[in-house]
This record gives sequence, C-alpha cells and structure tokens, in this order.
Amino acid sequence: MAKETKVRKRADIGERTIARMKAGRNGIVEATYRMDVVEFRVFFTMLTMISPDDVTFCEYELRVADIIRLFSLSRDGRSYETIKEAAERLVNKTMVIYHTKEDGNRYRTVIPFLTSASSQIGDAKMESIRVTFHPELKPFLLQLRTEYLEFDVRNLARVQSQYSIRLYMMLRHQMNLKKTSVRYTVERLREVFEIGDKDYPLYGNFKQKVLVRACTDLSTTTNIRVDKMEEERSNRKVVAVVFHMSSQELPLVLPDGEGITASVSTPVATSSKKSNKAVVEIDDPATDSLVDELHPLVAQYVGREAVRTWLHQSSEDQVRTAIDYTLKQLKQGATIKNVGGYLQRMVSMSIPLSFDEPVPPVTKTNRPTDVQSNVQKEQQALENARLEALTEKKYQAAIQVLSDHPEWHETVAEHMQSGLFGKFYKEKLSLLENIRNPAMYGPLFQAIERLKADVFTDIN
Repeated sequence: MAKETKVRKRADIGERTIARMKAGRNGIVEATYRMDVVEFRVFFTMLTMISPDDVTFCEYELRVADIIRLFSLSRDGRSYETIKEAAERLVNKTMVIYHTKEDGNRYRTVIPFLTSASSQIGDAKMESIRVTFHPELKPFLLQLRTEYLEFDVRNLARVQSQYSIRLYMMLRHQMNLKKTSVRYTVERLREVFEIGDKDYPLYGNFKQKVLVRACTDLSTTTNIRVDKMEEERSNRKVVAVVFHMSSQELPLVLPDGEGITASVSTPVATSSKKSNKAVVEIDDPATDSLVDELHPLVAQYVGREAVRTWLHQSSEDQVRTAIDYTLKQLKQGATIKNVGGYLQRMVSMSIPLSFDEPVPPVTKTNRPTDVQSNVQKEQQALENARLEALTEKKYQAAIQVLSDHPEWHETVAEHMQSGLFGKFYKEKLSLLENIRNPAMYGPLFQAIERLKADVFTDIN
C-alpha cells in the first residue's frame, strides 16, 4: 500500500508505470472528452501514482524529470512550461458520460478532471508541479474491482495523436477481455472522440484523418496491431466499424539518443529494427459489389483497385459524382489527356461535388479608356500591396503564437487537415513546413483565432 501522505511524491510509490481506470460505456475509457498528447501524459503520470488500495485522493507532486523518463522524452528549454501549462488546462477539462441513475432515468453528467494545479512561485529549478484529482472521479479511479482498464503507460510513449491514444485505450480494454475484435458505430466513435459533423463532415475524411491514421499509429508505435478495419453499411452509408486487433512486441523504452521531444508537434519514427509497415486493411463485402458496379464505367481508364481505393478514401456519393461528371465532360467533347488522373483529382476533392450549377452569363461592359484602365491598375496594385503586408503581419503573429504555445500544434494541424484545404496539407511534412504554403494561410489564421480570439485585433 502506498505511503499515506497529504502530498504524494513518486519516491513514495517507486517506479510504478501502470495506470488503472474504470472502463465500459460509463467509464473514462469511452467517456466523451478531448485531451492533447501532453495533457494525456500529465494525466497518465497521475494515474501511475494511485495505489490499487487507495480510498481517497491526495495532492500529487509531478516532477518534470519523472514524466520525461516515463515517456522517453527529451528535455528541452520549455519542458517545464509545457507540462505546467498542460496541467493547468486540465483544471478546465471535463468528461461527459451518459448513464442511468437510481430513478431509472438517463442522465448526461459532466465531471471535471482536476480541481487544482499548483506551481511554486520563484522556483528557479522549475522541477515539479502539484495537481489534485476532482473528488467526483473517485468511482472511476479508486477501489476498482470490475470492468477496468489496466495498462503500462510506456506503451504510449511514441504516440503523437490524441485520437490514437483514445483508440488504444478502447482496444486495449477489449483485448484485456480476451476479445480480438470490437464493433463501434460511427456515431459512437464521433461521440467518444468528441468530433462533431463540422470537423469532418464527410465520413471519408473522418476515416482517413482519424480512424486510419490512429490504426496506423497504433500498429507502428504501440504493442497493439490493428490487422483489419471492417466497415458496415446501411443503404450504402457506413454506419459502423469493426476493428480486428492483435498483440505485438515492441520495445517499451527507446534506445539512448532516440527519445521523443516533449513538444507534441515533433514527428517520431519507430526505433524497431524489424520492418513493421502498418497497412490497415479495409474489408467490407458491400465494397466488392460497389466496385463491380462502378469499375465497368471507367475500366478503360483505371483498374479495379483504383476504384476500391477511391471507395476507401471518399464517400460513395463522392465517387459516383466524380465518375458521372468526368464521363459527362468526355461525352461533351472535352479534351482530358489523363482521364485516370483527372478522375483521381475529382474523387479527392474534400467537399461534396456539384457540377450542375449553371454558368453565370458574361455581362458585357463598355471597354474602359486607357486612363481609366491605368487608374484601376494603380488602385489594384496598392490594394494588393496592402493585403500582402496585412497577410505577412498575420503570418508572423501566427508563428509567434505557435512558438509560445507548442501544446497547440496538434489542434492547429488537425484543423488545417480538415475541410476544403485539407488536400493541400502534406502529412510527410511538419506543421511548420506546411504553413509556409500560402494556400494554408487561411485555415492557419482561422485555427489560431479559435485558440486566441484577439491575436489579430491590433493588426491593420
């Protein structure tokens, strides 16, 4: 039993790396909430400091060095600030559970994670912070006897996405129950991940940006491998996903010199020497019949696997509209040198396609005189210069915000990858490399304003 004290330090419990929490639909594992990666690391470190015999919470002292060692991180100049700010954000974070109470009615209950996060004023060493769980979490973290998740937090040391962490928790619990597959409705997954229809309105985007990426992340960085992801359809709409998973051996601690930086934005490569290429197989019998139906329409331009890939990457309606439009263009005599490539571009568009809008008529106007034309050109040049200067100021302000708040990098990146401009985001590049592309300025500024509403107020 852990030493009883008002303030618990890691030295009081030893090198414990196991986290435990209530699972199931009424537990933390499948509750509705969001945390970024750094917040999860703070939360998990707190969980490792709870003893199975504890009957109440105390104040927990988290040393930065302990978190760095627990998750194989590399210390940088902002390690303390990054962890302190994450703990302070957790004070305002809540989880939502839907459950039946003693009166037989269903309730939506909101529960905070922490009640306090304290850092010593004038602490030159900046070594530790103190945090306290909210008392309402006791049934979810203390005296757990049935339906709880237990896992070694070091298995998540290399995970760099909050959705990967949530999926890991869900699948790990099912595997602890000796299951090799589990079914979730799309609606339930969106609810657990707290992803509304506005974030990824098309299922194809939700699948690629969240589900497939999380499956790949788990398979390449954790001790869980997602072998296959089956989709279930109803009236051609994907309504549920079945995950097939298995255990795999991966090193819990990275070799010396290959630690992960404490910044959530830094990409991490697996250190395993064994080839572990993660190919998430999407298996759906209904897809075969769709391929049989759609491929003959474009057989002279692309192969069957191309059509199958389209259906995995985008919605069925998106694929049908892209094919119909392309064939209509060809029938009307349009010259398309590479029809297969053109089809691919049409399918990859991130918004519902609608190509039947009438072309607005061209309004004839009197030709301006040379003097009018020159004046208009000068005015346009001045306006362009003003807009360029304004954009540059906003860009520099955005860069400064990202520099000051590395914990926001993941949120900004996720926003930039969703919506119309998501196709311009290059996953092989870092966030800072992607935002150099002028095409990404709009979503960048929008993401920054959501996080800091007054960031561009004084720019004119």
